Amino acid sequence: MTQPALRLAGVSRRFGALQAVRDVSFDVMPGERRAVLGPNGAGKTTLFNTICGDYPPTAGSIALFGEDITGLRPHRRTRMGIGRTYQTSLLFNGLTVLDNLFIAVRGLRPNRFSFLRPARGDAGLAKARELAERMRLSHLLGTEVLNLSHGQRRQLEVGMALAGDPRLLMLDEPAAGLSPGDRPELLRLLRELPRTLTLVLIEHDMDIALPAADIVTVMKDGEVVVEATPDRIAQDPVVQAIYLGGGH
Repeated sequence: MTQPALRLAGVSRRFGALQAVRDVSFDVMPGERRAVLGPNGAGKTTLFNTICGDYPPTAGSIALFGEDITGLRPHRRTRMGIGRTYQTSLLFNGLTVLDNLFIAVRGLRPNRFSFLRPARGDAGLAKARELAERMRLSHLLGTEVLNLSHGQRRQLEVGMALAGDPRLLMLDEPAAGLSPGDRPELLRLLRELPRTLTLVLIEHDMDIALPAADIVTVMKDGEVVVEATPDRIAQDPVVQAIYLGGGH
């Protein structure tokens, strides 16, 4: 059988008396698009940060392509193939699109602390331009990030997360704050990602998550309450109760 790209086994995370994530278990197969849905406070971002290494789990284990990463620091997980975005933007506003992408590429290389300006034919610059093209930002290479639209900033964040050619891409609410006009472009970019890349998308907005996903995991109060294909999720009575009120 094919080894899961990501395996969570009984993952829990506690902050003092608060049980933020409780006994979460699921497998994400290579090339799969997995959406993790739930209302604010469901534990999605805590789970996300536990997978990426920002918070060690207080119970359970995490495996990446068959290798136990439960105790690894975030930078070790990055080197093993996890790329991520953050719910809060971490872009360099005073630098250009090309600068931001180049920093993301260079940050994964041995000479990342060098202050030397890159030569015109630098491989890192070529990689940065390639990422800009993939994210449809080539026409904005010289634009400072502070002058980008919110949607363009989100596209740039995804491009920076792809700088290390990850095997698993984790996107934390990439549609947060997007206007209705920006959302179709984000969905197109997500659908165009190659199937050699496994995607875990954390969202609270079903209109973004369902069209991009193969499988949907729904959380509430730190627990998984439903797991199904997108066509079944919207009609599920538990999901309707969570999103429309009334509990479950």
